[in-house]
This record gives sequence, C-alpha cells and structure tokens, in this order.
Amino acid sequence: MHLLGVDPKSIDVIFISHHHADHSFGLPFLLLEYCVRYERSEPLHIVGPTCLEERTHQTCELAWPDMRAKGFVPRVPLRFTEIASEGEYQAGNLSFTAAPMEHYELNALGYRFEYRGKTFAYTGDTGECEQLSRLLEDVDVAIIELTHPRPSEDPGHLDIEEVVRVTADLRKRGALVLATHMSGTPEPFDGITLCEDGETYYA
Repeated sequence: MHLLGVDPKSIDVIFISHHHADHSFGLPFLLLEYCVRYERSEPLHIVGPTCLEERTHQTCELAWPDMRAKGFVPRVPLRFTEIASEGEYQAGNLSFTAAPMEHYELNALGYRFEYRGKTFAYTGDTGECEQLSRLLEDVDVAIIELTHPRPSEDPGHLDIEEVVRVTADLRKRGALVLATHMSGTPEPFDGITLCEDGETYYA
C-alpha cells in the first residue's frame, strides 16, 4: 500500500475469505501500523468466517508476543463481523452478501456488494458450485480465483476451463473479470484480465 501510495487509513472494511495464511496473514501487519504509526476514531470493520476475532488476536500475539504486554495495541476501534451462514450483512455503511464457497472442508466465503454504482463479487478460493454462479450473476466486476492454468481435477479450486465457463455471460455483456490466485500464467483469454501485483484496474 505504501509503494502504491494508498493510505491505510482510507480502508474501512476488510473482507477475509477464509483462514488460510495467504488470505489472512497480512492482517496483523496492517494492525501493526495502527499500533506504531496511525490512529483514527472511525471503526475498522473486519469481515470473515467464524472465529475471526479470536484468530486475529491469536495471530497478532504469535507475531509479537511482547507488544500487548507493553501497551502496544491498535489505535483504532475494531469491529468484527463473523459469518456463519449465507445471507445479507452490514459492516459500517456497507451492505453485502456472504455465501459459502466450496474450498475443501473449510468455512470459506465469497462476497458481493455494491459500491459507487457498480456490483462487485469476490469468490475467494472455491471450486465450481451452485453458490458461485449465484454470487457472480449480473455483476459488473468479478474478482475470481484461477488457481490452475490448465484443466485440473482439484475440487477446491478453479481451473481455466471452469473460469471460462462460469464467466461466459459476464464477458458477453462486457463485465470486468479479474483473475487472481494463479499458480501459473494461463494462455490469454478474451474478456479475462490476469491480475498483476501493483497494477490498478478500472471498471
């Protein structure tokens, strides 16, 4: 965020899809910024699966076991929204839908919300499933995982053929489809943007 000129204080809501490290271990470093560099009175909303608050505190304690004892705590009100089932939720001023995804046996979530007149969907990690189709229906921006650049039998992640299939209607009407979480680079496919670190994408 610092390299891109993004002010961490401008973030009001953080969505955690599931408790795997590559989707949640950045959170302690953001909270560390509020321990030593920033502070604000407006709440920071953190949304994720059940046990989110407990795991966040545990991870921070494991990372810096002496900080809390010395009084270093995030100087921002934290508000946790833990998602136990599919439905409509609220985090601050943002209304959103949460839906369970098919990511092995984990409580993994996808999210859908409206912002500045556009409808966004984020799949998190998932295999192809009915709730994925519902999550993506008629959105303007789809942020979708594309773990496997070639066909795969992995039930907990999507491959290029599955992504092409589930985004067909979106691409036909010109929605922005952003592919993330790639284990390799697939062949370019019309209408699917392969995300790169540090880049900015506009809907």
